[in-house]
Amino acid sequence: MEDRRHTGFTLIELLITLAVIAILAGVAAPAMARFLDQARLRSAADALAQELRQARNHALTYRQTVYFSFAAASAQGWCYGWSVDNPCDCFAEAPETSCHSGSAGHLREHRGSSVDYPSVRLSTSRAAQQRTLQFSALRGIAGAESFALRNDNGELRVILSPLGRVRICSPDNRGYRAC
Repeated sequence: MEDRRHTGFTLIELLITLAVIAILAGVAAPAMARFLDQARLRSAADALAQELRQARNHALTYRQTVYFSFAAASAQGWCYGWSVDNPCDCFAEAPETSCHSGSAGHLREHRGSSVDYPSVRLSTSRAAQQRTLQFSALRGIAGAESFALRNDNGELRVILSPLGRVRICSPDNRGYRAC
């Protein structure tokens, strides 16, 4: 009679493998949560900086005053947006008061809010938590402002210079220049 060996995994080997996978998953979950929070913070700072740059460029290109409105630390969360006609309400959904540019058939919305970036908080350098900045149609300049975006894993600042230039910095040197 031939001696045939059985191949495969025993139950004990399979249980040990599952236990190791469970331990690795338990260790990786908090790191993944930190990574997602940091990504949300970077994304929120990049989006705010991009909207500020776009508002300035629109003012210079079309020679129109652009109004950049923001509300920080309100009961509804925070928001920002810009429009060309007049200061806008970044929480509004109605076309006549929302943050947009373009004509009636081709409206483009320009806003971001805490709904888009959960766990990220926005504050500003000024006491007023609801303000509107005006980008000049002639030079693209606006008043200086500093926006601080924070969550449990860090802080990033979006700084608007008096000349209208935008930069992102980090007080704790996390992937951006130091503030």
